[in-house]
Amino acid sequence: MNSSTPARRRPGRRVAVAAGLVLALGLGAAAQASAAAPNSVGAEARVSSPSTAFSDSDASLSGRQMIRVLKSLLPKGAKISDQQSQEGYGALVWDDGRGKSLIGVNAQEDMGDVLEGRMGCDVGQYIECQALTLADGTQVKRAKRASEKGGSAVVWLVDTLHPDGRRVIVQEVNSYAESGPVTRPQPPLSLNRLQAIALDPRWAG
Repeated sequence: MNSSTPARRRPGRRVAVAAGLVLALGLGAAAQASAAAPNSVGAEARVSSPSTAFSDSDASLSGRQMIRVLKSLLPKGAKISDQQSQEGYGALVWDDGRGKSLIGVNAQEDMGDVLEGRMGCDVGQYIECQALTLADGTQVKRAKRASEKGGSAVVWLVDTLHPDGRRVIVQEVNSYAESGPVTRPQPPLSLNRLQAIALDPRWAG
């Protein structure tokens, strides 16, 4: 990212965008501190009900578009309920008859500076984690972690950061909410499937 990008010209906006991601994905206190202070080490995102709308986001898709794209990328035949959306964010409860799962996605632009050096696997934060860089320079984090809500649910996620600063995170929980009771042994989609969803070009608008 060069010095002419919006993220470098508007550092205040960059922090606001990171804070919007914190609110939309329900990050913990450590990640909120990271959004407020970009040089600190951040925690990973997790899907939950958004507590506020993006008031200063560079997301290119509306909430309705986010839900439409997410639905189109999920396996067919499941029951979908409890849809939540706002600009750059969409989540729903997906039930294939084997138990409900909360699945959510967040897409934002100009996140390269905010996430510089933070797409690796922090020791002790994950049950499993793999960080890799694709041939086109896109950074990908594939991870599984325990619920941060104190329950027994687990979260599987794929976090992607493209060379142009566009970030897409897709996450799923083996419950209808991260704080809810476990509804199935594990989330329904493989990390490969989550990665394919996160890398779909339709998130770019």
